[in-house]
Amino acid sequence: MTQIPITRPVSLDVQITVLHPDKSLATGVPLRVILGTAADWQSPSAGEELVTGDDGTVQLTQPVVLASLRRQVATNFIARLTASRETTRQVQVGVVMEYAGRSWLSAITVDRRLSGASLRLDPMRVYGRASDGRYTDDVPLNDGSWHKRLPSGKMASLPGFVVTQATLDPESPAADNAAWRLRVTIQQWEPHVAATPVGALP
Repeated sequence: MTQIPITRPVSLDVQITVLHPDKSLATGVPLRVILGTAADWQSPSAGEELVTGDDGTVQLTQPVVLASLRRQVATNFIARLTASRETTRQVQVGVVMEYAGRSWLSAITVDRRLSGASLRLDPMRVYGRASDGRYTDDVPLNDGSWHKRLPSGKMASLPGFVVTQATLDPESPAADNAAWRLRVTIQQWEPHVAATPVGALP
């Protein structure tokens, strides 16, 4: 595992925009936002509970340690064979939202290259609530999508949204910049509808 150097916290200004499936602004949507990877980030009480406003966004600012990593950055398999490692700054953001009658914790990491490009080099992770209430029930990723069997016995595709944009940028080009911006856009899926078993009455 890559060792993550300890660096001083920066002030991270976060804005998450939530869109309906038709890309219109989703107002009044409750969600919980967890920044960083503190020991309790999968706790049911971690993060901050927010509700999207008239502009479909939630906003918060808090101190966060951005990891400084040496990562292999490549856009495809062939390039990955020859790509050299470069330094990125990285942050994890977790979002708890309800879908298919249950709440799910989805976590993404956003890297920023020294060249200025924001990348998501790792796949999103999705967790359900385990018996102890923590979001540690790992939902498996198969063929590019996450699926989980619900208590009803039906399989659900998760997490109920797609991240269409995620950028991490410093407020200024100064090398020791202490203020950064994280912008994430989430587009919701259509509501989950359980399939009617064959032979069941309408």
